[in-house]
Amino acid sequence: MMLSRIADAMFWIGRYVERADQTARILDVTLQSITEDTPEDLTAACAAVYQIFGVEQVREEDCTVQRVLDHLVTDRMDPSSVAGALLTARENARGVREALSTEVWESLNTTTLGLPRGVRPSRMHGAFQFAKDRCAVVNGLVDSSMTRDEAWLFLRIGQLLERVDMLARNLQDHDLEDASSAGTVMLLRSCSAHEAYIRTYRGRVRSSRAIEFLLLDSIFPRSAVHCLGELDEALETLAKLHGNSFDRLGASEPGRRIVGRALASLRFRSLDDIIADFDEEMEQLQMVTGAVTRALGTTYFHPAH
Repeated sequence: MMLSRIADAMFWIGRYVERADQTARILDVTLQSITEDTPEDLTAACAAVYQIFGVEQVREEDCTVQRVLDHLVTDRMDPSSVAGALLTARENARGVREALSTEVWESLNTTTLGLPRGVRPSRMHGAFQFAKDRCAVVNGLVDSSMTRDEAWLFLRIGQLLERVDMLARNLQDHDLEDASSAGTVMLLRSCSAHEAYIRTYRGRVRSSRAIEFLLLDSIFPRSAVHCLGELDEALETLAKLHGNSFDRLGASEPGRRIVGRALASLRFRSLDDIIADFDEEMEQLQMVTGAVTRALGTTYFHPAH
């Protein structure tokens, strides 16, 4: 059986690389919009960006594009910033090098060495592109050079949980009253879903359809339903790998129950029903990721002896 410290580290490598990628994608779109459109209330616009990432209490002096970049992109001490997440992923990787392919380890190293210490608003798109490209390289090497063993499964589970969490945060921030094409296109682009949406619907961008696509499309790899389905499969495989060491329900049954309920709640209800209390629904989706993380901790990372 895999050591709990390795399982824990692999899980967080998956989460932190995904967090850096998603943060870069969301900020690339939202900050570009702020600098191009120059909103009347810049303070409120920047505060709304912080809110996506769970930063509720923000000082007025921090509500500039430059300060957002300092806090959410280049702050190396904050594991929720782009640079902080990638450095934390590398630190986790350092302790479990035997579970990673050399290519993945070297790619993480190269990525962190290339991280900028500071980013100006005029150069931010290049910094975001660097982060997105490097995360894509890391994830590509994970997929192409690692055996689908327990280590890979834990990394994959971390990646999927983070993707669901970030999607829910992004959707929660979206103004349902804003039915404009511009607002909806911005939402889709920040989820890297605009082109996929256009290919699927081949028509004008509509807010309700965009939300339906991001939550319920079964074949778009960033939709909530797709990620939860993949998560359920990964947890099931993990339980099977432990064979008879656990009860007949499987080691990850608490996590699977949580994921299964969330998946059924999305799949078998109408979109109108979900949108009726949208803020609460997205809050619940974020709580699912926390509950699954705790279930994994109890079962695999810090099991009772």
